[in-house]
Amino acid sequence: MSTDQVKITPPSMVPLEEPGLRAGPVNRVAYWRRRLEQIPLHTGLLLWGTLCIFPLLWVVLTSFKSTPELYSDPFGLPKILKWANYRDAWVFGRMGTYFVNSILVTALSTVLVLFLSSTSAFVLARFNFRFKGLIWTYVLFGFLIPHSILLIPLAIFTRTLGIYNQLWGLAIIYAAVGIPWNTFFLRAFMETIPKELEEAAILDGAGMWGVFWNVMIPLSQPALATMATFHILSAWSEYILALVLTGTTASRTLPVGISLLQGTFTSNEPGVAAGMVITIIPVVLAFALLQRYVIKGITAGAIKA
Repeated sequence: MSTDQVKITPPSMVPLEEPGLRAGPVNRVAYWRRRLEQIPLHTGLLLWGTLCIFPLLWVVLTSFKSTPELYSDPFGLPKILKWANYRDAWVFGRMGTYFVNSILVTALSTVLVLFLSSTSAFVLARFNFRFKGLIWTYVLFGFLIPHSILLIPLAIFTRTLGIYNQLWGLAIIYAAVGIPWNTFFLRAFMETIPKELEEAAILDGAGMWGVFWNVMIPLSQPALATMATFHILSAWSEYILALVLTGTTASRTLPVGISLLQGTFTSNEPGVAAGMVITIIPVVLAFALLQRYVIKGITAGAIKA
């Protein structure tokens, strides 16, 4: 055979053997054995997931039923989708007002808690000063105070300051309640950031605010996103403080509005279910959009630690 008839295959064209197929049938048997052993685990997880999602699915189905249909077939599918339940909850149940109030309180409190917690964490992580340990102990003491003990003092305090029954006053309270945990988490994260980056910024002429905004905040974005997600979910669903610190429709939030629906729609349980769906949907969407940042923040902190 002449050299012209010899075909030389480039290295990139040579097919690679899969490691799992080199041993032949033995490896295939082991593979399927492992898959069969995982069937009970996957079956259990599927049943558990179904059990967890069933209440949410039942509320959604109930929101599209009429009251007689709900009583005749509580767990069946609705024969006709009754969208009027959402209109009644939104208009007559004042859910539109409560929805806007919850958005305003959640957004304002999230901005406040992230700003105050990040500045506090930066000072406690990077500076040494007198009474630093005492201040840190005071911050940690916030973990030990349950909300139920704060209700009466906060009601008196907000009335004295003139912020009772005010949305921005409720947002300040939410931010104050969230500062201890957020400061604790952010301080631990900021302490893992190399000090050489801070020193380099100072050599370039940056002051402490410049270091904070241009070095610490960008590097702490995973932790900030995680804290923002947790605070949004907490503030959106908070009930006790909102019930005690608000007294009119103009300042109430969605969780309080849901409890009022039970009195407004005494014989219209599907209307109450529609109000619950209105409350749940934003939380589900927010968590679906932000969960990757939560995982990224937690894993980043774990790797740095």
